[in-house]
Amino acid sequence: MMDTIGVIGIGAMGKGMIGSLLAKGYQVIAYDPVPAAQDWAKEKGAHVALSPADVGRTASVVITSLPGPAIVEQVLLGEDGLYSTLAAGSYVLDASTIDPATAKRLHAVGLQKGISLFDCPVSGGPAGSAAGTLTIMVGGDESKLPDITPYLQGIGKDIFYMGESGSGQVAKLCHNSVVAVITAALGEAFTVGAKAGVDPHKLAAVMDKGSAHNRVLSVFGPNILYGTYEKTVFSLDHMHKDLQLYAQAAREQQVPVLVGGTVVQLYEAAKAQGKGAWDSSAVCSVTEELAKATISK
Repeated sequence: MMDTIGVIGIGAMGKGMIGSLLAKGYQVIAYDPVPAAQDWAKEKGAHVALSPADVGRTASVVITSLPGPAIVEQVLLGEDGLYSTLAAGSYVLDASTIDPATAKRLHAVGLQKGISLFDCPVSGGPAGSAAGTLTIMVGGDESKLPDITPYLQGIGKDIFYMGESGSGQVAKLCHNSVVAVITAALGEAFTVGAKAGVDPHKLAAVMDKGSAHNRVLSVFGPNILYGTYEKTVFSLDHMHKDLQLYAQAAREQQVPVLVGGTVVQLYEAAKAQGKGAWDSSAVCSVTEELAKATISK
């Protein structure tokens, strides 16, 4: 039996990570405040902790997969927080998507305690998490990268070291901004095609073979083409949060967000319409409604 790894956050992504780690022979101690998530972890064979601090008493490598910056900070620094019990020499691999500034601050606090925090946001969604094939963007101390690589390989396939602390989050936010822009662009183009009498499925086939080929089409295309926005691959709420963090990072770097700024307004509109729990591709429905047209037949 190999090392014990802590996992904090037993959501759609955390579940896949736990399953992948267990399948590769690791012992897992997991924490989530939701009783149903705890029950799921127990059924899969993981040990369930009482708090983040409880995880830190058992594991020296902990993966966190949480909804946003405030929760990550609370889990690490709050009452019964992970940092209160982790031993010096431990590692925290934060797979959440948060702002680079918070990642750097939590990294600095960890160093004072002898704890190495790496920002390790992921791409690949719940399916990639369940398959153990996530793409992982890593920010942190490069000299310690060999120490954490085996654990990252427990949940992912393609691992990219991006630079110092915060760099992984910068990469993830830039990545998701491009995904959001392409998703909105697909919705617009398919709406134009549908309203002009061109079958969107045929248009998608052309894009798949032409210069407009993109992976977003294969991941989110079915929901757009069939109007099945309620089938969530990656929630609109999460994409909206990531776009806000991206815009914040861009402002800090004094980079104008001319394209992304326009697209985020579409996500704002979809969220205001109560579509936050739907798939992020539901942003396309805003364009459909404005055009008084539908992509799906």
